[in-house]
Amino acid sequence: MFEMVMTIACEGMGLAGDACDESTNGNFAASSRGFKQASGVMEFLAEDQLPKWIARGSNVEDKDLPSEVTVGVCEAFKVLFLAIAQQMAVATVLVKPGTPNWGLLAKLCLGVAEQLELFTSNMRSKASNQMPKIDPNFFTLVTFQVNIQRGLSLYFQSRNIWDSNSGYGLAICLLNEASSYLQTRDSPTSRGLPDVGPKSVLRALSSDVTDMRGHMRLLLKSWEKDNSLVYFDKVPQSIPEGEKLKSGIMMMKPEHYELKEVEPVPLSLPGANSSPPPPNSGAGQTEQEMSDEEFARQLQNKLNTDSSHIPKSSPKSASNVMSSPPKPSVSAMSGPPRPVPSIMSSPPKPKTSLASSDKSDEDLARELQAKLNRGDDC
Repeated sequence: MFEMVMTIACEGMGLAGDACDESTNGNFAASSRGFKQASGVMEFLAEDQLPKWIARGSNVEDKDLPSEVTVGVCEAFKVLFLAIAQQMAVATVLVKPGTPNWGLLAKLCLGVAEQLELFTSNMRSKASNQMPKIDPNFFTLVTFQVNIQRGLSLYFQSRNIWDSNSGYGLAICLLNEASSYLQTRDSPTSRGLPDVGPKSVLRALSSDVTDMRGHMRLLLKSWEKDNSLVYFDKVPQSIPEGEKLKSGIMMMKPEHYELKEVEPVPLSLPGANSSPPPPNSGAGQTEQEMSDEEFARQLQNKLNTDSSHIPKSSPKSASNVMSSPPKPSVSAMSGPPRPVPSIMSSPPKPKTSLASSDKSDEDLARELQAKLNRGDDC
């Protein structure tokens, strides 16, 4: 049972790794599908296989198992992979030309932030004994992502209100609030990002954070200028309760995973009373399949047949032949050896594949764009 659940867990982690590679290559739609598949594997372990193992009365404790095959960790990573899948869906929308639905993006990013917070909560409540086994820098990255997603949610909401040509002061207030989530936090419990300086584990993200802060700063300066010269709308000191998003949207669901029904292979040797294998008819037998006696009999028959066709020579000619060896041919020794033709010398001809792939990532991304704009559930 341990080997089986470890195999399934490795498959899930492998799917997540492939999805990360797709994201790095810019294939966000394929990456989103991969993370949903990985989430389905974690759900299958947490709700099916691991409870069955526990129900059989196993005396193995959670703390003695690898983290990826414990119920608490699988439940938490199911939520984490869904959150990242939705991040990839948002990225799919943003790389498309045209103005996106800012209001919908605000709710989607808030949904991602809430899922990431749920992941952290599940790890602390259901897998606290496994957390020391996981690199603490991983949880630092999750905290970074939570603040980024909350800041993006407020940013998209402010863009939506500004573009609606009403509530310019509220849009400025929301953008100010979004900027506060991108500042470096004063303590581990305060709002803001973890340190992304040269000595931080997140230093690879430093340039992206700097660019995002600069963009928000320029946009805020432009809005404040327009409001002071044209709109004269009052900027509230804090976001009114009625304007805050109550909750985000989580449109991703795990992709169903199941094991195929197969017959188990016995790993024991056949018993003494078991019937022997059926005898071979002899047709097409190889030398390894023949018994020593059969092989010796065939070899003897072949020698007898060959010797019957050899002509008898006179003693004189035989003595002459045996008395002096044949002289070597000068022409045969002077030239290089002739190559022996072989059917293996020429490489096989490459096969051409006429099978076409399924829908391209661009088609899937276009469909996802339409669904997101309509607010459909994927």
